[in-house]
Amino acid sequence: MEPTLTPLISIIIPLYNGERFIAQTLESVLAQTCRNIEVIVVDDASTDGGCDIVRRYGADDSRVNLILSETNFGGPARPRNIGIENAKGEFIAFVDADDVWKPHKLQTQLDFLMDNPDIDMLYSPAEIIDEHGEISPSRKQRFLSLLLRLMSPKNAIIYGNFININTLMLRQPLTSRFIEDSRLVAIEDWMFHILNLQDGMTAASVEEALIYYRVHSASISNRHSDKSYRKIFYMLSLLFLETRISFGHFCLANILNSAKLLRRKLANAWSSH
Repeated sequence: MEPTLTPLISIIIPLYNGERFIAQTLESVLAQTCRNIEVIVVDDASTDGGCDIVRRYGADDSRVNLILSETNFGGPARPRNIGIENAKGEFIAFVDADDVWKPHKLQTQLDFLMDNPDIDMLYSPAEIIDEHGEISPSRKQRFLSLLLRLMSPKNAIIYGNFININTLMLRQPLTSRFIEDSRLVAIEDWMFHILNLQDGMTAASVEEALIYYRVHSASISNRHSDKSYRKIFYMLSLLFLETRISFGHFCLANILNSAKLLRRKLANAWSSH
């Protein structure tokens, strides 16, 4: 009896001026205990030496592929879509160019998905690290945990993004793509999860944190600024106008979003006195 071949996993890394951390990210990806991978790094017209670092890794390991863009797209949506278009794997995983995977990340998820063919999207918690690699305390998302007990992931995802894109593994083929809209930069992954779940994909989570998610001053996502709340309103409006969500979900999600903004403003005003 011939041994079963391990399915190919395509790993997509959007890169923009990621010289500082890309080597550590690639080291963690290439050190995975699951070896049958292809690494697709899609550069978004970087101006630093990040691409040279990727080329050096590619020269030593044929699994690493670099795709260059002549135009900067202003966010990771287009680079991730280019990665999807070039992916040959049965499964796809994403990682940003400053995050770090634990060595068994892919194998843990692959084993789960192979044992559970009814699950299409598998994610996990993440441990937070700073720019020096020091682990920071993680805040429990009690509200989202409550929502997931009260409603399906398809509806709960409307109220908060409980899926960290860097922990995610998905089955091919994907029916949805990242929406390439500058007004969704930093929440394009949230929109991607909503569309996948509404297109019928099923999601599950493992309890173990499988990655180190880096939060630092240069991070593209700032979910606590006024601008981020306006982006969420815009995203919800798009979903409602495209009849992706009901009027009830649209109203309630916006009320909760506005309440979070008001609470943040009050907290800032209180702390300034």
